[in-house]
Amino acid sequence: MDQFDLHLSQLQKAYQTNFKSTKFETCLFLIDKLKDFTAHYNLSNPNVDKESLLKIRTFLETAALIFLEANDTENFKSLYSQLQPFYFDLNNILPKSEHMTTILSMWMLHLLSDNKIGDLYMLLEKIPNDVKQDDKIAFVINLERLMMEGNLHQLLELDTQDGTPPQGRTASRCHDRCGSEYYKIIASTARNKIASSIELCYRHLSLDYVSNLLKLKNRNETLDFISYYNQYKLQQDPESVPWKVADNYVIFQNEVGAKHKIPSRELLSNSLEYLHDLEKII
Repeated sequence: MDQFDLHLSQLQKAYQTNFKSTKFETCLFLIDKLKDFTAHYNLSNPNVDKESLLKIRTFLETAALIFLEANDTENFKSLYSQLQPFYFDLNNILPKSEHMTTILSMWMLHLLSDNKIGDLYMLLEKIPNDVKQDDKIAFVINLERLMMEGNLHQLLELDTQDGTPPQGRTASRCHDRCGSEYYKIIASTARNKIASSIELCYRHLSLDYVSNLLKLKNRNETLDFISYYNQYKLQQDPESVPWKVADNYVIFQNEVGAKHKIPSRELLSNSLEYLHDLEKII
């Protein structure tokens, strides 16, 4: 066994166990060592043998999964860019990877959570139809469909602890350990959109009803969200009007009508549009 094989075997063993804390440091050390070995290979060189390509792909995939679990998006992005040729250019030379659909689905989740819908569509054009049938890939495709259809209420279910998939969909949730942060981002984006629709439709609502619309578990979670959302709005618009809580009611003050003085016909049209969005949510 040469040094590359030895380090790769050690990296795989460290990943298969719980690599957190000291194990993660070991993984980083081994990844740096293996990077030095792979730097000597030119993947565009037709003389690179199949066995070497398989070893490099295995290393890149293992490292990508490790950085996913560590929530290290930048390193995951770098490794995914190196894996792309293996998945789409060398796929006729190499056997299918058992980790490909996991890594592709995580990359798709990254694009979706970062609102890079155009990049997601371009990626989907490259993915063969049989691969799209994989549960992990199909799950993300359904998430994108939910987002485009405005079914924000179902996207909020990504933020549940039990991982139950959105109801009414045949795809099951990707059960890999590394997708939770992306689920939270997507659910948070959906919750912000729902909140925006609520404040444009109502001047005030009961605290309990707001909790129900936003799928928040209790009063404390709702108050925490209001505090977060006020800060979020302030970053988007320094003149935004914050939500206030008084006598178990949330007061929105319908800032759009007050600040911009939209003509009544246009305001009615906007209100109907947001009410339609809320109907989907409810």
